Amino acid sequence: MTGINDLWALVIATIIFLAIPGPGTIKLFASMAEKNGGARAGVWSTLGLMAGDTVWMVLALSGVAALAAAYPRAFDVLRYAGALYLAWVGFSLIKNAKQTLGDSLTRPSGTLSQGERGNVRGAKQWFVESMLVSLSNPKVIGFYVAFFPLFIDQKTFDGVATYLRMIGIVLAICFLYCMWLIAIASVAKRVFVRMPNAPMWLKRIAGTALIGFSVKFAIQK
Repeated sequence: MTGINDLWALVIATIIFLAIPGPGTIKLFASMAEKNGGARAGVWSTLGLMAGDTVWMVLALSGVAALAAAYPRAFDVLRYAGALYLAWVGFSLIKNAKQTLGDSLTRPSGTLSQGERGNVRGAKQWFVESMLVSLSNPKVIGFYVAFFPLFIDQKTFDGVATYLRMIGIVLAICFLYCMWLIAIASVAKRVFVRMPNAPMWLKRIAGTALIGFSVKFAIQK
């Protein structure tokens, strides 16, 4: 492909990167575990994660990473803000752990009790929260700065067009990978019918993991 020296190497490297569990994966599963979540929540969370990654990729390729290196304190502010947001999401998941699929799994699809309707969340919340989770770790920009040049063919490189192709490939793989995760989670959902407390514990574990990531992002240099 024009501008890319090894397309399959780019694809495989991206899959390996995505396969490493991170806060985005955890947020995806946590959204699906909500009472009215399921595959729909997973799709919107996926789009949010992709939006956040797109921001980091564009910033990385536009030279913002060099600016961040020149002003490390400003970069630290972003890092701490991201860590605080992850911690807040984690604590919220633990606090609201009982607001899960629970007994709603045994009801007809789309039906919720009157008390549950007031707590229903939708596409906007899933999208925005997932995007912010993706944006919570500014160090990702450094990864993309180091990642993209590995696959650039200097002989056929055509500037912005090459970068756009690479971003498109990464996002396409991200979407397909998340759809695979959603499919697996949807199958696992059948187990939750026989284990009504499983979603609650999933959210508690997810919340704890996000808090752990927040600490990691806050202290890493």
